[in-house]
Amino acid sequence: MVNYLEDVELQIFKETHVFENMTTKQMHILVAAIDIFADKGYANTSTKEIATQAGVAEGNIFSKFKNKRGLLNAIIAPIIDSIFPTSMNDFIKTRLTKEYSTLHDFFDSIIKDRVAFLASNSKIIKIFVSEMLYDQTVRQQIIEKFSGAYWSNINQELNQLKAKHLIVELDNIEILKIMWSITGGIIIGHLYFGQSLSTDKIDHAIAALVKALSR
Repeated sequence: MVNYLEDVELQIFKETHVFENMTTKQMHILVAAIDIFADKGYANTSTKEIATQAGVAEGNIFSKFKNKRGLLNAIIAPIIDSIFPTSMNDFIKTRLTKEYSTLHDFFDSIIKDRVAFLASNSKIIKIFVSEMLYDQTVRQQIIEKFSGAYWSNINQELNQLKAKHLIVELDNIEILKIMWSITGGIIIGHLYFGQSLSTDKIDHAIAALVKALSR
């Protein structure tokens, strides 16, 4: 059986104790599913393929996860219930409670932080994003997990930048839409088209944000 559990992208699952109540076979099934779902998509993957890559009998999948959808839920649920809030709380504490002296410093800090998180967990995030786009229930769960603290702190940061006359006087929601439209390209390019998250691309996105939103 291949030891998938050393994959660096699984660190986020290890830190939140997702594997604690699983047998070795069950862990290998989950990790094989992450690999194949990320590569081929949920709809194009069979439980037989997952079992083969995990080095187990297909029946082992059904005994623990019931079916393919149950296996997908085992990947998505921890992200929604614990991983996503934890990462957002860390982001709030380290990035959204600081005072920035320039607009470039603000974008440089938050964009590089999120890109680093993406690069370290790209397979899991790709599956998560695909399901979020497809499944209304998942989208609603994500909206609910964005804590009041997140919105309060992002509004506070943007209002501070406005007070310093560093950012345009638009509604904060409009500013966030512009931020997403510019950074979303490199994120989607990396997740779905295999494009690298090079320093140049990140710096170009930051420069574009500064140009678009400077007062």
